[in-house]
Amino acid sequence: MTTIRKISEYTNLSIATVSKVLNGKSGVSARTRETIMNAARELNYRPNLNARFLKSGRSRTLGVITEDFTVFNAPEIVDSIAVTCEEKNYHYLIENLRLFKRYGNTPPNRAESERLVHEAINDLLSKQVDGILYIGYHSHMVVPVSEHKETKIVCAYCITNDSEIPYILYNDRKAAFDVTELLIGYGDRKIGMVTGPMDSTHSLNRTQGHQEALFKHDIPYNPGLTLIGDWDRDCGYSFGEELIKKGATAIFCHNDLMATGVLDYCTANGVTVGDDIRLIGFDNRDISAFSRPQLSTVALPLAEIGRTATNILTDALENDAPPEGGEILLDCRIIERESTKGTRG
Repeated sequence: MTTIRKISEYTNLSIATVSKVLNGKSGVSARTRETIMNAARELNYRPNLNARFLKSGRSRTLGVITEDFTVFNAPEIVDSIAVTCEEKNYHYLIENLRLFKRYGNTPPNRAESERLVHEAINDLLSKQVDGILYIGYHSHMVVPVSEHKETKIVCAYCITNDSEIPYILYNDRKAAFDVTELLIGYGDRKIGMVTGPMDSTHSLNRTQGHQEALFKHDIPYNPGLTLIGDWDRDCGYSFGEELIKKGATAIFCHNDLMATGVLDYCTANGVTVGDDIRLIGFDNRDISAFSRPQLSTVALPLAEIGRTATNILTDALENDAPPEGGEILLDCRIIERESTKGTRG
């Protein structure tokens, strides 16, 4: 097995210099760094992470727990974590709980989900990770992890009631406010809305943001123009029909799938989206860009969520201090496409 000593002999450089480069430390010229890295590749050097942990007490490895890697938000958050770890010379290990695959959108079995979470944390700790990033599959309250007080944990795309744990979310209340203001700015005053289920934090926040924008512009809120959906495409079809018949000139859907259902109804019934009615969704799913007409939507700051969570955790590890607990909200971004920018706009 190739060691730092062998690389030192091969390059005729000191062990201290080789160690600095292989451990990502500064104070070495670019030319010397390149010489050492080339030698490490040629000699097939592999760092001994266990030895590094025993020497420093730190593995420079983060544990990442995803509630479900198949849900649309997880891949981009994890990718951002990977990029940030690479920039900071950290490794990462992933545990996938598969909660959506196990339970769908229905409330999970509490005891079972607690068991899965604690088993995942214990498994990662047994592999000597320095801290843990926990990624939710929606913005719900995660199971308590207070029994792992010795571990630095940061939550992303979910909520925790542990005041010592920071959690990073996006501000969908403000995003819904901005969407409604955008439509009002186009002259729409009868704005229909298709929400998600009302036991969802997202639905409540987006409904509140919508109402606040109406209030700001002295437009009375009409409950008859708000229909409670189920996140699926089919309800968008039926609710789109109902809202259009009620005279809505614009429709705001709480996700892109339901907005696509509204688009389906309009296409089937000769309603020109963008001209006869404005339509906007939420989440910036791939389907929004490939729809005809292209669907305006709200892009979530997924990469920023992953980057922010990783920076908070690694800063806490570098400073040997607990991260500051509490909520961190990041702004979303409206992406306007054809469905709100027709000829009448």
